[in-house]
This record gives sequence, C-alpha cells and structure tokens, in this order.
Amino acid sequence: MASRVKEDEKNERIIRGLLKQPENRRCINCNSLGPQYVCTSFWTFVCTTCSGIHREFTHRVKSVSMAKFTSQEVAALQEGGNQCAKEIYFKEWDPQRNSVPDSRNVEKIRDFIKHVYEDRRFSGGRNYDKPPRGKMGDKEDISENRADGYRGGSRSPPYEGCFSERSSPGGRNDDRYSRYGHDERRSPGYDQESRQ
Repeated sequence: MASRVKEDEKNERIIRGLLKQPENRRCINCNSLGPQYVCTSFWTFVCTTCSGIHREFTHRVKSVSMAKFTSQEVAALQEGGNQCAKEIYFKEWDPQRNSVPDSRNVEKIRDFIKHVYEDRRFSGGRNYDKPPRGKMGDKEDISENRADGYRGGSRSPPYEGCFSERSSPGGRNDDRYSRYGHDERRSPGYDQESRQ
C-alpha cells in the first residue's frame, strides 16, 4: 500500500513537472494559460473548457489534480505532450490563415477540436479510412463521427433471436403465459398449489 502511495506521488510530481514545460503551460486548443486536464486520447494538456468539449467527442480526459495516473499513462504523457501533438495534428497548420479559437467561444472551440482531431484537417496525409464527406447536415456528421470513433463493438446483445418464435410478425403474442416474455408458471415465486 505504501509503495502505491509513493508511486502516485511520483507520478503526480512528474505530471506537475511536465505542466511547467513551456509548450505545456497553455491549452493546446485555445491557448489559455494553466491547463489542468490531460486528454489521454492525444496525450495533450487542455483547459477546463476544452476538456468538456473533448468529452463530447468521447475523448478520454483526466484531471491533473483529482485523478490518479498510472505509470504507463505518465510515460505516454512524457513521450507525448503538447509539442509532440502539434507535430502530428498541426503539421499543416498555417497561423497566417488559421487562428486558435478564443477560450470564451465554445462553438468555435468545438469546431476547432472537430477539425483538428476528428477530421485531421491539419495532420498532413490523407485519411483514407473514411469516405470523403459531402455537404451534410451537422447532425449527420456528429452521429457518423461518434459511430466511427467507437471501435469496441456493440455493448448490447444482438437483436437476432431476442424475440420468441411464438410471436406474430406484428409483435403480438397470443400465448397468455408469455405476455412479459417469460412463462410465469416457471418463475421461482410461482407456487403450484396456488393454482388449484
């Protein structure tokens, strides 16, 4: 137990040290001073506002002061950080043509995060995994991104075989015992004697 506490303290010291590096002193997205969160999806330091928006895109975010970081996460953050992320996600970023969003404009930050991390507009090479996008409504774009972003498979059971063979195509079932999807005669609380 004591070794775990020492490891947590060591990890926190390392992260606090990383926050003092010039490239990590400001939020990578909106340039606000003193980020207090780590986006572990990209190993970047972000402010409170940007952390909430990253969560909207289902990016994983941890608080520097409230969360515990594993040694593996700390090592990944040491390898990553804002400078490394800029080399990847901002490779074709032109500060003359593009500007970082103001930290008070949530909509601009949301668009910025979508363009930089989801669409990878400034990362250099083309992303051939996704089909080219036409002019679509925002709702379609958002639902498509969330579906593409989740790679873990369905969390719910497949629908095939969930419905009784005794059910009619309209979903109605004439069997009086399967009204609730099970035979009440077979439930643990059913007493054979009470039927008589």
